[in-house]
Amino acid sequence: MTSSFVALKGLDKRYPGHHAVRGIDLDIAAGEFVAIMGPSGCGKSTTLRLLAGLEEPTGGSIAIGGRDQAGIPAHLRDTPMVWQSLALFPFLSVADNVAFPLRMKRLGAKERRRRALEWLDRLGLAGMADRDIAQLSGGQRQRVALARALITQPSILLLDEPLSALDAHLRVRMQTELSRLHRQLGITFVYVTHAQSEAFALADRIVIMSEGRIRQVGRPQDVYRAPANPFVAEFMGMNNLFRGVCRGRADDMATIETPAGHYAVPARRPLAVGEPAAFVVAADRITLARAEDGPPSGPAVRGTVLGLEFVGSTQTIFVETEGGQEFRVQKQQHEIEALDLVPGRAVHLAWEPRHAWLLPETE
Repeated sequence: MTSSFVALKGLDKRYPGHHAVRGIDLDIAAGEFVAIMGPSGCGKSTTLRLLAGLEEPTGGSIAIGGRDQAGIPAHLRDTPMVWQSLALFPFLSVADNVAFPLRMKRLGAKERRRRALEWLDRLGLAGMADRDIAQLSGGQRQRVALARALITQPSILLLDEPLSALDAHLRVRMQTELSRLHRQLGITFVYVTHAQSEAFALADRIVIMSEGRIRQVGRPQDVYRAPANPFVAEFMGMNNLFRGVCRGRADDMATIETPAGHYAVPARRPLAVGEPAAFVVAADRITLARAEDGPPSGPAVRGTVLGLEFVGSTQTIFVETEGGQEFRVQKQQHEIEALDLVPGRAVHLAWEPRHAWLLPETE
C-alpha cells in the first residue's frame, strides 16, 4: 500500500489479567473498506474501541490522517461508531436522534433539522422524521444509526457488528445499503464482524485476528484460497487441513506424509525433507465418488458420510475419514442427488494436486 490514512503501529492493550491486543501493525488506505474478523475475545472490538478513543492503548500508536491520536478524547475524534446495539435514544424522535451529533457541535436547530432530513431521505426514511424510535422496524433503526453516524460527514466510519441483530433477509439488504454508501461517500470503513458472508461481500481487505494478534491481512479471495497458517485455514471453515512431514522434493512439488497418506503438494515455499508441513484443500475443490465405484486416480482419501447440511443451491457434506478426521465437501444439489449420498455411505474424496495449498506457516 503506497499510503495509509489509518496507521496502527505496535498497538497494545492490557487489562488486569488479560492481554487484549498484542502489538498489532495495520495500515488502512483512505476510502478503503476493511473488515476485522476473528473468534470471540480475539481483540477485534477492542481494536475498534481504541480507534474510536473509547479506550487508551497500553502501548503503540494510532494515527488518522497523519495525526497522532494520543490524548485526543473520543468526542473530539472524527471517528463515529455504529454499535451492535445501535444505542439510539428512545426519548428522542427519529430526526432528533440523527441530529444529535450536530447538537453536540452546537449547530442551530434549523440547520440540524435540515441535515437530518437530508440524511433520512438518502437512507430511504423520508417521512419518518417525527416518529418515535419504537415505531421503527429493525432495518429502519439500523438506517437511523447509520444516518446519525454519517451526518457529521466523517472521514472514517467504525462499525461494530452492526447487522448481527437483524434477520437474514434484512442483513442482506443492509449489506447492499452499506456497500452503496461506501461507494457513494468514498470514506474509510472499518467493520468488525464474525460473519464471513458480510466480510466477503463488503470488504476490500480482511484482517483475521486471534488472541490479540493479526494472523493474516489480505483480499477476501486471497484469505479464502491462500490462508497463511492453520488457524486462518480452520477459521475460514471450508478448508480441509492436512498436517504432516515433508518426505521428499521433486521439481516444484513436495511429498507430504500425513496420517491419511502421502500427497504431492505444490511447494510454494522452501521446504526441507523432515520439516513439519501443513496444507489445505478447499471444500469446493474436492470431488466425490462412491466407494463401490473404485478409487479415483490422483490424491484421495476414503471416508464415510456423516451428514449433509442444506445451504440453498449447495449442500455441505460432512465426511469422516478412516483416520477419524472430519472433512467438508461443498457440492451442488444435483450432484448430491446423482451420487445418492446418504449418511453411512462410503465415499472417496479426491482433488487435483494443484488445488492443494501449502501453508506458509505451520503454527
